[in-house]
Amino acid sequence: QFPIYLSIYLADLFLILDAGHALSIIGLNKQMLYEYVGNVLVGAKPQDEGHPSPPTTGWIVRGKLTLQRQSELVMAAALVIDDVTLNNSGEKFLQNKEMYPPYKPFKIVLTPEGAISHVAFKEGDPIWSMNFKRAIASVLQFQIKSSGAFVVDELGIHGTCRTEYFVSNKTNYISLRKTPELKTCIPYSEAVHTTRSNVPPINCEFDHQKSVIIGNEAIYGLLPHNETGYFLSMAHAKGTTLIHTFESTGEAQYINSELLLNFLNETSIDNPIDIETSMASEPSNLELQPLDPNDPTGGRNPQQQETLVAQAAALLDTLAEGLETTEFKFSEPYDATLSDVIKLLSEMDFDSLTKLYHEVDIGTSYRQETIRNIFHEIIPRIGTKASVFLTHHLVVNKMTKPQIAVQLLIPMPFHIFELSRELVLKCVDFLKIGPDRPDVRQAAILSFATLVHNVYVAKGIDKEEFEEYVQKYFNAYLNDRDFDQKMLYLQGLNNLQLGNVADYLEPIVQDPNENEDLKFQAAWTTLALAPTRAERMYEIYWPIFESRNASLELRVAAVTLLLISNPTAARLISIHRIIQSETDPHMINYYRTTVTSISETTYPCYQHLSRFILTPVTISFRRRLLSYMHRHLPQKPEPRYWVTGNYIFDYRDSKFGIGAMLQVFLVGDPKSDMPVVAFFKFDTEALGKFTGQLALYIKARGLPDTILSKMQSRNSSEPFTFKSIKALLAMLNAPIINSKDLHLEFILQMEGKTVLSYYLNQRMFRQLTLDNILDRIQEIIRTDSHINMQTVRWPFMNRYSVPTVLGTVSDVLLQTTVLTSLRGNITKQSQPPITKHTLEIDARYSSYASVRSRSYNPFLNLDHEINREQGFLIYIPFSSELNLNETGINCRSYSFSRPQNLTSGLSFKSRAVTKTKGLITKTAAAPFEEIMLPESRNEVVQLFSHSLPDLGVQVAISTNLNELIKYRGMLLKSEFTENGFSGNMVVNVLMYVFGFTQLSSIHLGHDRNFTMLMSNEKATRIEGSFCAEDVLKTSDLKGKQISLTLEHTDQLAESHATEDSPRPDVLHRWNITLDVQASTKSNWFKVIGQIQRNSKDDEEDWKACTKLTYEPLVFTKRPHTLNGNVVFGLATEEGECPENGSTVQFAARAGVSSWNRIPNLRNFMDMPLQPSEHARAFLRSDKISLTDTDFCPKEVLKFSPIPTSKYCKRSNFENFTSITQYDMDLKFNKMPAWFELWSNRLDHVVSALSAHKVDSLHMSQEINISMHTPHDYFRLAVEVNGVKWRFHQIPFLYKLDSKFDASHELTYDSGLKRSCSVINGMINTFDDYLINLEEISVGPECLTLLVADCSPQPQMAVFLTPSKAHGLGSNYGLRVHVGQNYFSLRSRSSATPTDEPVLIYLNQEQTPHNVRQKPYQWPAGSSDYDLRVELNEQNILIVECTQLSATIQFDLYNILNFEIYGVYKHQMCGLCSKPLNRMQNYTICEPVESTTNPVPISVPLQNSSDVVVFA
Repeated sequence: QFPIYLSIYLADLFLILDAGHALSIIGLNKQMLYEYVGNVLVGAKPQDEGHPSPPTTGWIVRGKLTLQRQSELVMAAALVIDDVTLNNSGEKFLQNKEMYPPYKPFKIVLTPEGAISHVAFKEGDPIWSMNFKRAIASVLQFQIKSSGAFVVDELGIHGTCRTEYFVSNKTNYISLRKTPELKTCIPYSEAVHTTRSNVPPINCEFDHQKSVIIGNEAIYGLLPHNETGYFLSMAHAKGTTLIHTFESTGEAQYINSELLLNFLNETSIDNPIDIETSMASEPSNLELQPLDPNDPTGGRNPQQQETLVAQAAALLDTLAEGLETTEFKFSEPYDATLSDVIKLLSEMDFDSLTKLYHEVDIGTSYRQETIRNIFHEIIPRIGTKASVFLTHHLVVNKMTKPQIAVQLLIPMPFHIFELSRELVLKCVDFLKIGPDRPDVRQAAILSFATLVHNVYVAKGIDKEEFEEYVQKYFNAYLNDRDFDQKMLYLQGLNNLQLGNVADYLEPIVQDPNENEDLKFQAAWTTLALAPTRAERMYEIYWPIFESRNASLELRVAAVTLLLISNPTAARLISIHRIIQSETDPHMINYYRTTVTSISETTYPCYQHLSRFILTPVTISFRRRLLSYMHRHLPQKPEPRYWVTGNYIFDYRDSKFGIGAMLQVFLVGDPKSDMPVVAFFKFDTEALGKFTGQLALYIKARGLPDTILSKMQSRNSSEPFTFKSIKALLAMLNAPIINSKDLHLEFILQMEGKTVLSYYLNQRMFRQLTLDNILDRIQEIIRTDSHINMQTVRWPFMNRYSVPTVLGTVSDVLLQTTVLTSLRGNITKQSQPPITKHTLEIDARYSSYASVRSRSYNPFLNLDHEINREQGFLIYIPFSSELNLNETGINCRSYSFSRPQNLTSGLSFKSRAVTKTKGLITKTAAAPFEEIMLPESRNEVVQLFSHSLPDLGVQVAISTNLNELIKYRGMLLKSEFTENGFSGNMVVNVLMYVFGFTQLSSIHLGHDRNFTMLMSNEKATRIEGSFCAEDVLKTSDLKGKQISLTLEHTDQLAESHATEDSPRPDVLHRWNITLDVQASTKSNWFKVIGQIQRNSKDDEEDWKACTKLTYEPLVFTKRPHTLNGNVVFGLATEEGECPENGSTVQFAARAGVSSWNRIPNLRNFMDMPLQPSEHARAFLRSDKISLTDTDFCPKEVLKFSPIPTSKYCKRSNFENFTSITQYDMDLKFNKMPAWFELWSNRLDHVVSALSAHKVDSLHMSQEINISMHTPHDYFRLAVEVNGVKWRFHQIPFLYKLDSKFDASHELTYDSGLKRSCSVINGMINTFDDYLINLEEISVGPECLTLLVADCSPQPQMAVFLTPSKAHGLGSNYGLRVHVGQNYFSLRSRSSATPTDEPVLIYLNQEQTPHNVRQKPYQWPAGSSDYDLRVELNEQNILIVECTQLSATIQFDLYNILNFEIYGVYKHQMCGLCSKPLNRMQNYTICEPVESTTNPVPISVPLQNSSDVVVFA
């Protein structure tokens, strides 16, 4: 009958249990004794299965817990600690007086339903003890409503959490499992009690892995009881904290904690626990009490402020001392000293920080200066209230230099984690800093605005108070008249950002009388607010966007704001349609690049378009709309309009949670097509945080004019005479185009907030550069200076406080600290005629990254932690001397030296360290410390080691191959996704390299070990001289003789050495001499060189001689050719080239078609090169493969570059002018044995790749390489000694062009150079407008202004003269004015034969000069000329004006090309400058007999667009 009785008993039991809660388990006036066991374990799992885990650390506390039910709603609890045991050593510690606080009893107050209402503690009970007891009470909090599973809200150490219960009925007991859903806990969601980070989170949607994952559960066992029906026999709470920075590849750290209660006995209350006397007046709930930031032990061992100051001072001294030594621990580059200093300073109060400041501020020694530098770098980054107060104290009271004050103010508001109204009220004094410290005032105003914004966001001040500060900044903007001050307060409003900021800025944009620059800044400031103000954005910026009279800057700002303001679909379509009809190429290019960038970006905040164009509600529909807009973009304008665009280059890897984005926003000047506004934004992300947000805004208007005017006034040898040109232009009523005054704005932003704001105008620039920027820069460089600069960066820090189930402190810290140092001297000593410049630099970089899991043992005051740390150390010493001879000898002597036993280079390593450390008792003689390292199972392999005896150093590279293989695999698994917008492979490679670097710095490897070191045992010194002398300088050729000597010794120069002191023996010597000749008209050059090496220890010296000649391509006549030979062998005593040495002859060619291979390479340079028959046939044939029209005749191919127009582009001839054939021949004679070995190996490799059987290719004798690239750009045919391959799908293969070389293409595509062409009477202006020249021609005696310099001091004017017989449309002559000189070239009736004289008529005397016989230049006989006229081998007249760097090419008949740099374009007038610089008259008529009184003729214009007949 026992099962029947048992089932009846259990049924009754559940009826009792339905009453509810755990603490009914103790009967009234009863006492229960439990065994208490608490356990904490900190460790990490191995990265690979089968490998040992890193050592763990932890502790176990054992004791007895007594519970007394003294009344219906009150329970008393008391704990007695028996011992505390360390896991690793097994060392056991018994109770001591410092463990006394847990012995104090505490009261547990119940609700009538039996749940815990609150707890009460004794007065003076420290936080750590109260939290320990709260955890006990929390374990006793459980509920039983029914059998099975149910969910309730329950109070615990993390607050009120949704808690899951599962009650199971066993045979003779009841088992209960409790699992709180930690994400629902209020206020400590996910069991993270405090989070501190010095980097902002990414608020956009992002699927990164969480760094900390926490799970808690508790298991209870209930046994039957005669009186209460049941009692608690066992309670077992478990907590797990997992740290996964990179779960797929990294080690997983953990913090495991357990609290176990085992029932021992039950008795009546004989000795009641005192819970009435000396109790705290205020009750406490079960939530763990936060710790004081200045006391992380919770009162167990509060640090004395004097101790903190002493420790910090000692560590700062250690840091400074480490920067003075040259003995680095490259074997262990882990330096946590900086992290420890930051931790100590974070725990100090204001008085302690002030005391420490006064200690480090005393003294002028080198070390003391270093300590001060490091202290000033750390203070604004620790983010405590005390650090802010110290910054305020130092800045307001003028206790530091202005540059130090700025250094303190800039980073301060970005790192504060104790944001409060108190800080705002304290720092409001920053607004009172006077104009006597302008830089400090600027930084203070901007930093205070950022501080107010951050406090407002943290709800430290209310909206009304925030708006008061917004009003202050706006009133300051209105009351100040200086542009730089208005700009400053605008940036202050940008930093405030929220509230009514946009309402204050919008009237500035709408004010027609406001400065355009300020209007643009005001518009740009509202970018962050645009998504929330869609309708206001439309009302204000749509009229600006549609207005063609608005400035380009404002129109670009308007379309940007409209796009990011969450526009409706209809509004998007309207924007798209307006752009489709837009005529401004700048606006078209900006729109194209913006849509393209957004549609293909991988940047999370742009990818989901939460800021650009889309809202989450309609994201699917609008994404399709954006796709439509992307597919129907307007036609792409010319490449030179890149100066106005919005470019985004980015990558990201979702697996590892990293990414970066570079955004380049540009606005150009419509007249000069030069960039005026540039905004660069660079963001990096990792683990769901922005690890860097930098932005740079530059507005430079008039900067090219300012610099060019200074350079021209500096370089011009004689003043130009402008009277004749001025008179001609005055008769035409030509506009006088003044140079633009300088307007320079410079704004630097961090995390979207401005930290620096500078403005320069013409006057300020003149004062800053002392009227000559080049001399000013040289003066700064040459000034003697002492360098002692240190920077501290804390680029990444995340700290999570994750208490254990015991209620003890544990936390997780991910951080990186960086210390850089640059120390040395730059000196200048003059002992005429020798001036000696000495440079001694010591550069160091030390980075320390760590992922640390820590648990604090309050009973023994020990920290138990496991730390995966990574050290990156770079040390580069540099010592040099440079001697300059001022007597006219063009030689420079130099020296480089290294002291003995010096090792420099870099070390990059990681490891896991397990530590247990602390001061167990206050009277302990020494701190307790236990450090354990995992056993290393991977050997370090030296990949490369090479001795350089000629330099006296040895280079070695070592690494851990196992980690290298894993690292390679990690990179192959990475998902770097580049923005498809970038077709530039170089940009993509750079972004990938940066991603590789970012991944390396954030991902802490398992056992990374990489070193690259340069070392020398003996002292080494390299000295020598460099000489360069001009031996030839004519208008056609220039020549130089260059010599370089290098000598190596093992003794350093003594400072007291004299001229009579014996020179140290030279161990190695190198002599290099070069004779270089080059053409001033083309890229032709010829080099004859010799290299000789002598060594004291080697038996034989060697010498090499070379001869090299390059001839550039001449279209239809010869290809690019590079010919030469190298002879090397043993050096002779006479110093001659080795006659019987090894010889290498080579010849390389690149042309538009195949060239017959030269059978005898030795005579190659003497053989005439035959022109391409295909090319010559093309020019002779009437049936040509290209479209030959009046607008684009084949004669344009004579020009280099080809003159282009709307109907005549270089793409018309691309298939014909592209260089598709590359050949190279090498021949070897008497080569050394090592060459025979490697050439035979190469022969075997190439033969093995042949499709046919090949015995030998004889590559030790000669190598013949031929490459052919067809016009489709996707195939490459390669032939090596008869072995042929064909490669397909090579889209990045770049092809050269015979008419547009790389420099031409780059200068024209970038807009650096601009051209205006005349082809058969059609003018293609600088801006691609077509003008019919016949519409302007009025008579044979008239001059038509093609282009002229219309600056106040015009330097050039070009006129066209019509043909008397055939009219201007068929052919024309030329008249060119340059300064006080001019010449005329009369029109011809037909193309000029190659042997007919070409006469130009000079100046008013009309002196004839045949340029076919001799070029004309002025001044005559000088290599530095202002004007030069010559005829090239293509029968093209070349006119050069060096003052404007302008060039005219004219075929003597009816094709002309005028070329000039883009910086001068805005000051040009004439037909080439239409439609920007318009004129009423373009024609001057003068009698044939006289040229003294020309008469302007007004040409009737057909319409408002003058005579532009083609758009």
